[in-house]
Amino acid sequence: TTLAQIVRLVEEAQGSKAPMQRLADTISSYFVPAVLVLAAITFGIWLIFGPSLTFAVTAVIAVLIIACPCALGLATPTAIMVGTGKAAEHGILVRGGEALEMTRRINTIVLDKTGTLTRGKPAVTGIIPTDGMVERDLLRLAAAAEVSSEHPLGEAIVHRAQELGIELPKTERFSSITGKGIEAVVEGHELVIGNRSLMDGRGIVLNGLVEQADTLAKDGATPMYVALNGQSAGIIAVADTLKPESADAVAQLKALGLEVWMLTGDNRGTAEAIAREVGIDHVLAEVLPEEKSAKVQELQAQGRTVAMVGDGINDAPALAQADLGIAIGTGTDVAMAASDITLIGGDLRTIVTAIALSRKTVGTIKQGLFWAFGYNVVLIPVAMGALYPFFDVLLSPILAAAAMAMSSVSVVTNSLRLRGFRQPKDAQEILHPPLRSRVGEFAYLAGIAVVALVVGAAALFLANPEHPAAAAEGNADTGMGVVVDRTIAVDANDTMSFDPGDITVNEGETIAFTVTNTGAMPHQFAVGNEEQLQATFDMGGMDMGGMDMGEADTSITVDLAPGETRTVVVTFDEPGDLAYGCGVPGHYDAGMKGTITVVSEDSSAQSQ
Repeated sequence: TTLAQIVRLVEEAQGSKAPMQRLADTISSYFVPAVLVLAAITFGIWLIFGPSLTFAVTAVIAVLIIACPCALGLATPTAIMVGTGKAAEHGILVRGGEALEMTRRINTIVLDKTGTLTRGKPAVTGIIPTDGMVERDLLRLAAAAEVSSEHPLGEAIVHRAQELGIELPKTERFSSITGKGIEAVVEGHELVIGNRSLMDGRGIVLNGLVEQADTLAKDGATPMYVALNGQSAGIIAVADTLKPESADAVAQLKALGLEVWMLTGDNRGTAEAIAREVGIDHVLAEVLPEEKSAKVQELQAQGRTVAMVGDGINDAPALAQADLGIAIGTGTDVAMAASDITLIGGDLRTIVTAIALSRKTVGTIKQGLFWAFGYNVVLIPVAMGALYPFFDVLLSPILAAAAMAMSSVSVVTNSLRLRGFRQPKDAQEILHPPLRSRVGEFAYLAGIAVVALVVGAAALFLANPEHPAAAAEGNADTGMGVVVDRTIAVDANDTMSFDPGDITVNEGETIAFTVTNTGAMPHQFAVGNEEQLQATFDMGGMDMGGMDMGEADTSITVDLAPGETRTVVVTFDEPGDLAYGCGVPGHYDAGMKGTITVVSEDSSAQSQ
């Protein structure tokens, strides 16, 4: 059924890949290995120069998460799916993503006259017999000859005779001359009906009919010469009325920046009269059906990207030859099969809608791809730790996952905005779109980018232990709101050791120790002198998050479950040597300890 064919076309279009998608796939095939190499480089650099193994692993995980090409893969198919679905709502069936992308690239459009610009139902507008011939007899013989013809002009002559109740004699012989006319024998008379080229080819003298034919052509009618037994018998004028929306459609096509051509088999006078009426400046007239494809090819040879619009069987080769074939749905199945886009109705303004929607869809695809690439270019270096040497900021894998998800969601929601597309009202709206639509074209992704930057900056700011709000948030581990001077990452593991094993700080410094248990068993982290640590371990430990060393004769101890990270903030008020270690029974004695050397202010100043 027709409905089943429409559903099939829409499903095929939504599942197709545009050339732009294939480009994105090619880039992804290089992008993924490149990211793996960057992750390996990141791991190597931070393993050698970083504070701990945990730090290096965290950076690698962040790189792999942030570089996930989800948004890159979603940008094109999502926009195509929404765009082709919206096109179907407007009565436009797009064969696939390639046709959708090609639609925005065309710069020249060729409109077949009959059935495209006109209604495709020509009617007799005048009959001019020669001396000795009666108008009714001329119509009777011509209509009898045209009964066997399938051409719309011939059908118009037959229809006029039937309207007048004329009884038509039988045709004894009939032959069609493609693009020129017909020959027939009726009641023993040999009739030749067609254009001037056919008459000249048969050596028929037209006896002053040429001037009358030119006058009819200037009024937009097609003059058909009739010869009887080798002598001119008169002219039958046939005109195909224009569709009421044709002139508006041509104006809108011009507003889109397209060069509009009209193609017809009519003589030049008739063709130019019709072209003037609809506002077309370029005319291809007196074109035989088999020459239509060649005319399209000539335009392509001039460097034009050509779209062909037609509805008949003889338009099919030209539709296939054009860079983009557009078939009028009220035409033949052959034309629709040869086209890339089918317009369900006969309204030419639907072509404008198709082109405008295509440009909007491809623009959305480009926005999505730009966003996906920009996101990766900006955040991969951050995930690799580019900010850490300057701001002590390392992107958390949790924030990386959130950023990656936000990127994908923003690309998808941007594509869904195509559902709000509406066809232009007129040429003026195309030439001078409202400010709201122009701003809205880029405002959404720009707004998303601003929000992402603000949220990301706030998250990194608050995640930095040196920030007071971060230090005061959560539990006792955070240092009770004290502003720290430095952050030192410490790795506690099941090899019964801390990394680093020896730490040097300056007198008066406040240090945030970020301690991570990377092992499978619980550990502790305690800071104090040897006697304090031993006493603390004997008492079972004190879980405290921050302390001024020198304000109290006690140590600072936190418990660390497997995989847990806690922050211990310590202010070193006095120079000297301190120790840190694990208070879990047996761990300290097994060597899970280190030393902290507090350098006096004087020694620090002299070294500088």
